[in-house]
Parts: sequence; structure tokens; C-alpha cells
Amino acid sequence: QLLALLRAQLEQGKALRKNRLERELEREELREIQRGLLPRELPRIAGCEIVVDWHPAGDVGGDYFDVLSQGDGRVGICIADVAGKGLPAALLMSNLQASVRTLASANLAPPDLCRRLNQVACANTASGRFITFLYAVLDPRAGSLTYSNAGHNSPLLVRVDGSCERLTQGGPVLGQFPEAAYEPGEVAVQPGDKLVLFTDGIVEAPDGEEREFGEARLVALVEEHRHLDGAALHRTLLDAVRAHCNSRLQDDATLMVISVG
Repeated sequence: QLLALLRAQLEQGKALRKNRLERELEREELREIQRGLLPRELPRIAGCEIVVDWHPAGDVGGDYFDVLSQGDGRVGICIADVAGKGLPAALLMSNLQASVRTLASANLAPPDLCRRLNQVACANTASGRFITFLYAVLDPRAGSLTYSNAGHNSPLLVRVDGSCERLTQGGPVLGQFPEAAYEPGEVAVQPGDKLVLFTDGIVEAPDGEEREFGEARLVALVEEHRHLDGAALHRTLLDAVRAHCNSRLQDDATLMVISVG
């Protein structure tokens, strides 16, 4: 009986180890699938430097970004945050990515893209789920940035002289109001300007006493270090966030810095 019991325990241990290994392989496969939906290489845009860091809170997450070359010197830029975490948020993120890649074009203005994405999201998103989203088109040669903001954290445009403008024009989040309209926004850009886009996992990163990093701190850092190149500014901001939360980001977090050259 003792021998039989030992054999049963051994077999049970083997089964548990096999299940753990299978779950880990499944999680790794999910991570790789989601990473594959994000751009592996950012397009090279004359006169611009673009640096991005994407950090899911778990194996997969609901943050999304994309940079789409439009073939005429312009570039489409988007950032989004699906409400929630984990696999449900990741599935919505993959649907959004597919819709953006299908719909975005040089002929579709940012407000029109937001409107069409909202209609898709309203038809396919479960009750209580929503997506914050921003889409912008940067034309370095013309010195212009057109955009529409669907309830996302307002990106920061910090100019060489230290002034800061928030990209707020747009409308409500995606997936809640089928008939929502989105307003256009347009700002002039010039060499030396820095555009900082982020999801709430950056500004809501808590320290040991649950104090958030905060948008005010992010703005102050961008203004203070605005003369750095894009990669150095991005590294400075990300290092500050990680130091604040002791590298324990509790939510999906994405940070994008665009330097206009």
C-alpha cells in the first residue's frame, strides 16, 4: 500500500509539472502573438525620431500603439488603452489593431477614422468595455500635426521655448456611443518640438505609499529635458517612472516620444 501511495504521488507530481509547463507555454505563446501585432520596426521618417516602450502588466495587455507610414512623407501615429487587463483586453486590442490597419489611410482624416472605429467598437464590444484612442498624422515637411482624441490621455507637445500644449480635441471613448462625433485638432510643429504620448499606466504608476507618478510630474520632466534627443528624453522619462514605482508597474504602460528634427 505504501508503494502504491508513493507511485500515485509521483504520478500526481508529474501531472502537476506537466500542467504548469503547458500553462507557461500557452502564456508565452500569447505573449508572442500579441507582440507580433505591434510594429517590430518603426518606419523611418525624415526629420523625425520615434521611440516607444510597451509594457503589459501581465502576460498580455490592452495597450496598443502603431506608427503607419503613409508614403508621402507623412506618418500616422496611434495610441490606445483598452479598459481592463489580461486576455479580454488583449482580444479587444487585437480587434482594434486589425481595424486600424484596415481603415487608416492617407485619405481618411483622424476624426473620420475615430468615427468609423467607434462604430466597429460599438458593434463588437461587450457592455462596460471601452477604448481610449488617439490618432494623429504628422507631416514634418509641412510642419503640421492633425489629430483627433477619443477620450485618451492628452499627449504633450512641448516646444523648444518650453511651452506645453495638450492635444485635447476629439470626442468620447470608443465603444460606448454609436453616434458620437469627433472634432479635428491641428497644431504647427517645428524642429526641436517633442511630442509625448502615454497610457494611464505611466502617470498612475504608484510608489510604495500608493502615490501616483502624475501628469504634472511628467510635464515638468519633459519641459526640463526638452533639449535632449528623442531616445535620451524617452529614457529619462521611463527611468523616472520606474524609479518612482520601484519598477513595479501595476497597469499596462506605453510611452512614446517623437522628436521633430
